[in-house]
Amino acid sequence: MQSSSDSVDIVVHGVGTHGACPHLDIDPELVASQIVVSLQSVVSRSIAPLDPGVNTVGAIHGGAKHNIIGDKVEMQLTVRSDDPEVRIQLLDGIDRVARGVAIAMGVPEDLVPEVVRSQTESTPPTINDADTAQLLRDAFTASLPEGTLFEQPRGGMGAEDFAYFVTRETGVKGVYFNVGGTPEADVKTAPSHHSPFFKIDPEASVKLGTEAMVVGAMALMKPTS
Repeated sequence: MQSSSDSVDIVVHGVGTHGACPHLDIDPELVASQIVVSLQSVVSRSIAPLDPGVNTVGAIHGGAKHNIIGDKVEMQLTVRSDDPEVRIQLLDGIDRVARGVAIAMGVPEDLVPEVVRSQTESTPPTINDADTAQLLRDAFTASLPEGTLFEQPRGGMGAEDFAYFVTRETGVKGVYFNVGGTPEADVKTAPSHHSPFFKIDPEASVKLGTEAMVVGAMALMKPTS
């Protein structure tokens, strides 16, 4: 239903100097830029073509002035996959690329980039229990107005920490489903998630979500003969 998600921080170290004398420094901005480009090879050349994966560099912070080469760049990444083995391949690939690019560009061993995998911003894939999902699908179809239930292929690699409730280790047979929040007429022009202009129709969304949860709970707790 959803992908795994891992937040990774990279601190690229360098040696600062005046912007007019780049030969006297180790430019962390240049090293960081090369790392950004090279990270895409982890997806395109390290994992199988039919295995989905994403390395997105969401933030780069470095430098303070036009004519100054600083000594540090901080990068923030999100990493997505649908398979535990691919997840490790992507994360290990980030370690390899960050170090390899830095060494290739003359960064000494004591200044190689620090790569830190978040211990808290990390989520496994959300995998619905197939039988329970079918039970809820049938209940929604029978109880909600015609046309309410809508299914479509995944269009991205979003993640959800609901996944922790339904891992194999818990033994919980869970189902995660989405409730639409934008009127159909506005979907094509609606801002995306994380946009400052993102908005929903609150009353309709809350009512439908509540009704779906009640219908689902009643179906799951229905006594069996």
